[in-house]
Amino acid sequence: MLTSIQAELNAVFAQIEEDCHLKSGHLSEFIPGFQLNPIDVYLRPTLVLLSAKLFQGCLKKPAVLAGVVQLIFIAQEIHNRIPDDCAKEAPQFPVLVGDYLFSKFFKKLSDHNLLEWLAPLASVICEMNEGGVVRHEVLDRGLAGEEACLEVIRREHGLLSALACKIGSSVAGAAKEKAEALEQFGLKLGMAWGIIKEKRHLSPVGLLNEAKDSLAKVPFGPERDLMLELVDQIREMALPHPGTAPVEKSAAAY
Repeated sequence: MLTSIQAELNAVFAQIEEDCHLKSGHLSEFIPGFQLNPIDVYLRPTLVLLSAKLFQGCLKKPAVLAGVVQLIFIAQEIHNRIPDDCAKEAPQFPVLVGDYLFSKFFKKLSDHNLLEWLAPLASVICEMNEGGVVRHEVLDRGLAGEEACLEVIRREHGLLSALACKIGSSVAGAAKEKAEALEQFGLKLGMAWGIIKEKRHLSPVGLLNEAKDSLAKVPFGPERDLMLELVDQIREMALPHPGTAPVEKSAAAY
């Protein structure tokens, strides 16, 4: 499905793999059993690259930024999987590995003269962490309603996907309104995927429809077609559950 950007994706994945090798061993040795969902492996880097290519942008800088976005996501996933009730000494390695990956993303921005993206990325990281706190304290205890659940999903899953699209389109020189449309696409697609991944009792269909509506505002082309295929792929994973409530509100309202 992603043959038009496969070479760039492979380069991104190869660089991430290199980043995970230390003199003392591969990072996976310090967090045994850690594995990403297949969708999470490629979704955000793909959004960066497709958003750039949609506007005929050179993929050199977007490829670096795609790797940066994925390093942030992996680091956040590692931190999120440390259980609240684990022994005090147990989470040391996962915390260190996550922190190491966060430091790598800063170095990459510096090495490639991309520090203008540091503040937006740092802001999203803060939002993701705040979302994680609310999830642990409220959602996981069954104390939140639909609106609070959506806000956590927006922070933990929507914002980084939104920024991935904004980064790719902005680096490629897209007009502001086009970049904003893609940002909304990424937000809603990321939220829809978050609902499915976290098995929340909400329907992602309304968000997926809004994601498609956002794509209607950007240029036609094979990259947009691939984005529509991503929407359809995630829609197919949205199996109905008894008693689910539809998500018809605009994700932009959160």
